[in-house]
Amino acid sequence: LISTLSFAVEPPSDLNFKIIDENTVHMSWARPTDPIVGYRITVDPTTDGPTKEFTLAASTTETLLSDLIPEIEYVVTITSYDEVEESVPVIGQLTIQTGGPTKPGEKKPGKTEIQKCSVSAWTDLVFLVDGSWSVGRNNFKYILDFIAALVSAFDIGEEKTRVGVVQYSSDTRTEFNLNQYYQRDELLAAIKKIPYKGGNTMTGDAIDYLIKNTFTESAGARVGFPKVAIIITDGKSQDEVEIPARELRGIGVEVFSLGIKAADAKELKQIASTPSLNHVFNVANFDAIVDIQNEIISQVCSGVDEQLGELVSGEEVIEPPSNLIATEVSSKYVKLSWTPSPSPVTGYKILLTPMTTGSRQHALSVGPQTTTLSVRDLSADTEYQISVSAMKGLTSSEPVSIMEKTQPMKVQVECSRGVDIKADIVFLVDGSYSIGIANFVKVRAFLEVLIKSFEISPNRVQISLVQYSRDPHTEFTLEKFTKVEDIIEAINTFPYRGGSTNTGKAMTYVREKIFVPSKGSRSNVPKVMILITDGKSSDAFRDPAIKLRNSDVEIFAVGVKDAVRSELEAIASPPAETHVFTVEDFDAFQRISFELTQSICLRIEQELAAIKKKAYVPPRDLSFSEVTSYSFKTNWSPAGENVFSYHITYKEASGDDQVTVVEPASSTSVVLNNLKPETLYLVNVTAEYEDGFSIPLAGEETTEEVKGAPRNLKVTDETTDSFKITWTQAPGRVLRYRIIYRPVAGGESKEVTNPANQRRRTLENLTPDTKYEVSVIPEYFSGPGSPLTGNAATEEVRGNPRDLKVSDPTTSTMKLSWSGAPGKVKQYLVTYTPVAGGETQEVTVRGDTTNTVLRGLNEGTQYTLSVTALYASGAGDALFGEGMTLEERGSPRDLITKDITNTSIGAYWTSAPGMVRGYRVSWKSLYDDIEAGEKSLPGEAIHTVIENLQPETKYKLSVFAVYSTGEGEPLSGEATTELSQDSKALKVDEETENTMRVTWKPAPGKVINYRVVYRPRGGGRQMVAKVSPTVTSTVLKRLKPQTTYDITVLPIYKIGEGKLRQGSGTTASRFKSPRNLKTSDSTMSSFRVTWEPAPGEVKGYKVTFHPTGDDRRLGELVVGPYDNTVVLEELR
Repeated sequence: LISTLSFAVEPPSDLNFKIIDENTVHMSWARPTDPIVGYRITVDPTTDGPTKEFTLAASTTETLLSDLIPEIEYVVTITSYDEVEESVPVIGQLTIQTGGPTKPGEKKPGKTEIQKCSVSAWTDLVFLVDGSWSVGRNNFKYILDFIAALVSAFDIGEEKTRVGVVQYSSDTRTEFNLNQYYQRDELLAAIKKIPYKGGNTMTGDAIDYLIKNTFTESAGARVGFPKVAIIITDGKSQDEVEIPARELRGIGVEVFSLGIKAADAKELKQIASTPSLNHVFNVANFDAIVDIQNEIISQVCSGVDEQLGELVSGEEVIEPPSNLIATEVSSKYVKLSWTPSPSPVTGYKILLTPMTTGSRQHALSVGPQTTTLSVRDLSADTEYQISVSAMKGLTSSEPVSIMEKTQPMKVQVECSRGVDIKADIVFLVDGSYSIGIANFVKVRAFLEVLIKSFEISPNRVQISLVQYSRDPHTEFTLEKFTKVEDIIEAINTFPYRGGSTNTGKAMTYVREKIFVPSKGSRSNVPKVMILITDGKSSDAFRDPAIKLRNSDVEIFAVGVKDAVRSELEAIASPPAETHVFTVEDFDAFQRISFELTQSICLRIEQELAAIKKKAYVPPRDLSFSEVTSYSFKTNWSPAGENVFSYHITYKEASGDDQVTVVEPASSTSVVLNNLKPETLYLVNVTAEYEDGFSIPLAGEETTEEVKGAPRNLKVTDETTDSFKITWTQAPGRVLRYRIIYRPVAGGESKEVTNPANQRRRTLENLTPDTKYEVSVIPEYFSGPGSPLTGNAATEEVRGNPRDLKVSDPTTSTMKLSWSGAPGKVKQYLVTYTPVAGGETQEVTVRGDTTNTVLRGLNEGTQYTLSVTALYASGAGDALFGEGMTLEERGSPRDLITKDITNTSIGAYWTSAPGMVRGYRVSWKSLYDDIEAGEKSLPGEAIHTVIENLQPETKYKLSVFAVYSTGEGEPLSGEATTELSQDSKALKVDEETENTMRVTWKPAPGKVINYRVVYRPRGGGRQMVAKVSPTVTSTVLKRLKPQTTYDITVLPIYKIGEGKLRQGSGTTASRFKSPRNLKTSDSTMSSFRVTWEPAPGEVKGYKVTFHPTGDDRRLGELVVGPYDNTVVLEELR
C-alpha cells in the first residue's frame, strides 16, 4: 500500500495595512519559508466597482494600493504561488474613513484579518438569508459582507467547498445553488450582486425549502461531505420553525443561527444545532456583525472538521490501531511498535510531523502484517507528533498518536570503552637533520603517550612505525608486535637517522609498502596515518597525499616548530580543525596529545560504523516496469541473508517531500501508486537489518504523460454577441487548450487558444440569437487529447426603450410615448403605480407600437411608470418615468349680474366642481383697453361686488375656479354700469310747431355715433337720427305740431349700444294761447279771470277750472272771441 501527501504552497503571513492618505494604503506581509514564484493580489470593493488584480515578484514584501475611494470597504486577498499551484488566500478588509475623528460606535480604519479554516475543511455550505422588509436595503449589504467574509475562510472548488445562497421573506427563492460557482472570484461577485427581496418573515417555510430544494443531489449537495446551513434573520418568524429545523438537522445538516436586532432568542435556539453556545449568535445591530464574524467562522470551521472526522463515506467504521509506543529513540532514529487494528485493513499510514519549523515531515506506509517500524533521518532534539492510521483502500481510521522527542546530537570527547575498536595505525615520523637528537627523544615520548591510548592486539589495534628523511624506513610493520609493551620498547630504541625531508616520497611508501596485506594490513578495518614533521617538505606532497586518502586512509598531521600549516592542511584529511595539530616546539607535545588521541579514536569509531554499514548487503538489480501515468512497479533482487524488511523511498526529482513504503523481507517488488504524470521520480530501495540499514539502491523513473478530455463544459454570461465557457481541466500536463466554435446551422469555424492554467474563455463578436457548437481540445507534447464538445447560444438583442414622454394628461388618463427598444420586441409591458402607494397595474402593447393611453387613473395622482420590452427570450431593462393626472377642474355656472349701479356690478354664480381652492374674478372695459382689474375670493364664495367702475360702461366679467394644479375654464358674461343721474335726462327746448332741440351728456369711451330715436307718444312712425360722436345736441325736424314725442338717445360702440338716455318733448301748437292770465275781484264764491287776447283769428275762449287737488270736479265756460275777462261764480 502506498500513501502520498500533497503539501500546498505556503501562504504569506502577518498581513498589515497602513493608511497613507484618503486614496492610498500601504500593504505589507511576511514571506513564506517555501520557495515561490510570486504573489497575486486582488482588491475587491464590497459595493459595485471594478476588481483590481496584479502580481508581484517573490522578493517583494510591500506595495501601495492606490486609487481607493474613501468610505468604501475593500476585501484585499493575497496568495503566493509557484509553477504548479497557488496557496490558500490570506484576506484582509480595509476602509479609509474621512470626516474627522471616529465617533463612539463607529468602526475604525485598519486591519481586519479574516480567520481561515483548515485546508482540508471541505463542505456544502448554504446561507439562508432573511430578506424581509424589516431588514432594509442598506442593512442587507451588511449581511452580504458577512457572507463574503465567511466564504473567504474556505477553499472554494468543485471538489472542495461549495456554497449556495437562498433568500426568503413571504416566499423563498434560490439565489444560486451549490453547483453553480466553483471559482472564488466568481462566487464573491455573485454574492455582491444578490438583490434585496422584501416581504414578510416566513422562516419555517424557508427551512423546509432547504430540505426539499437545496440540500439535494440535483442542487449540488454531495454524499460524504459535511453539510452546514447558516440562517440569518432579524425578527421573529411568522410561522412555526421548530419542526422544519428538526427535520433539517435530521438529514445531517449542522445549523448555525445569527440573530440581529429583534430576532427571538428562543427561536434562534430552536433553529440551531446543539450546543447552543457554539451555534447561536446574536448582535444588536447590523453593523456589529463584523465584530463577531471571526468567532462565527471559527465555530463553523470547527464544526466542519468534526463532521469530517465522523464521516466514513458510506463504508463501515475502521477501528484504529492501539498501544502505539516508541521502543527506541536516538537523535536521528525512532523505532515504533503498535497493536494491529481489529478491522480488516489493507495497511497502515504512519505520519511523523515535527512541532518546529525547518524539519521535514515523514510519511510512510506499510502492509497490514507490519506492526513495528524503524524511521530514520529524523532531526535531532526535535519533538514529533507520531500518528498511525489503519487504512482500507483510501479510507482511514481515526489516528492513534503519541508525542516523542529525538535525542540531542551527542558530541563524543572520549573513545568508547568496551567497544570493539579496530584499526591499523601507521606513525610516519620525520627523522630529518632539522629535528636533532635531543628533540627526537621527545618524539619517542609523544609516540608512547599516543600508543598507550589503544588496546593492542591482532583483533583490535595494530601499530606500524615508519621513519623518513631523504628515504623512508620501516621501523616495524603492523603485524610485528601484538602487545603494547613490545611496541613501546621498540619506540624507545629505534634510531635517529637524519637526512632531508621528502614527505611525498614517504607517503607513497606508506601506501605501497605498509598498508598492504603482506605487512599485516586488514580489510574492513579503519586505516589511520599520523604524520609528525618539523619542516617543509623537500618534494611534491599533494598528489601522494590525495592518493593515500583515496585509499581510505585517514591522515592526521602534527607540525612542530617550522612546519608549514598550509602544507599540513593539504596533506591531512578534512576537516583541518580535527586533523591538523601544530606546536611551537617539541616540549609542547603533551598539550596536544589528549586532543589528538580523541580525534583519532572518534574517527576510528566513525569509520568502523561506515564499514559495518557496507557489510549490510544492499538489494540489487533495481528496475522499473508497468509504467503508467500514475504508477510504476519497482523491482529488485534480494539482498543478503537476515533482511528484516525493505524500505522503498521515492520523491519527485524537483521536490523535497518523500514517501516511504515498507515491504516485508520476502518482497522483491512494489507498485508505487498515486504519482503525478510525466514526472521524474527518484527511488531508493534500502534493506533493513536487525541492527542497521544497507546503503540504498538508487534509481529513477518517469511516469508517462496523461492525455484525455476536459470535463464539465459550462456556458455562462450569455450576451447578444458573446458567451463565457468554463471547463474542468483535462488530465495530464496540458500545454494549452484549443477552442473551436461554429454556428450549428452552418458557417465558418473559428479558433482561439488558452494557456493551460486558464480554463475559461469569453468568445466574442458572435452573431445574436445563434446556437453554436463549441469544442475544447487539450494540447499535449505528444499531440491533441480528446475534445469536450457542447452547445451554447447567444442571446437575442435585448434592450430598453428610450425617451419616455408623458403628454395629454386628463383627470383619468395620460398618454405615454417612447422610442422603440432594439431587436425583435414582441410586446411592451407598461406598468403604473401611484407614488403614494397602491396596486401596480399593467398593460401590454404590440412590439411595433411605441405609445399608449393609460385609462381609469385617479385624478390628481402622481404615478411611477415603467416600460419594458418583452422578447422571445425574456425581458429587457425597464425604462422608468413619472406622470401625473390632472385634478378635476371645471367652471362655475349660471353667472348672474344684478344690483348694478353707475359704479358697481353685483356678480353671482353657482360653485365649480372639484376641490376649488378659490375664485379669481376679472373684469375689463369693453370700451377701451385700459380699464381692467381682478380680485381673488375664497373657495366657498358664490358672489361678489365689483366696485369703482366707470358709469355707463360695458364690462366683460370672468369668474375662474382656482385648483392646486391651475385654473379651470372661465365663466364669462357682460354687464354695463348705469348712467349717472345727470346723464340720464335729456334737455328739450326751442320747440316749434315742427321742430325741437334735444341736448344730452356725452357717453364715455370711443363712441362711434349717437342714435336718436323719437316717436309720437300717441302712436305713429318711429324716426331715427344719426349724430356724430363729437356732438351732444341735435334738432329734431319734421315733427307734428302740438305733439308730444318720446325721445331716446343711444351711444353706439363697436361692440354694441350703450346706455340709453330718455326724455320727451312737445311741439308747439298752430293755435296760440292767450297770455298773461290774471285773477281778481275774489269773493266767497267767485273771482274774475282776465287775460290778454291770443293773436290771430280767435273763434272763442274756453275757460276751465277746478278746485286745487281735485281735477274731477272740472268746470268749463266758453266765451266769445272778443272777450278777455270772465267771472267765475258759485264757487265753494
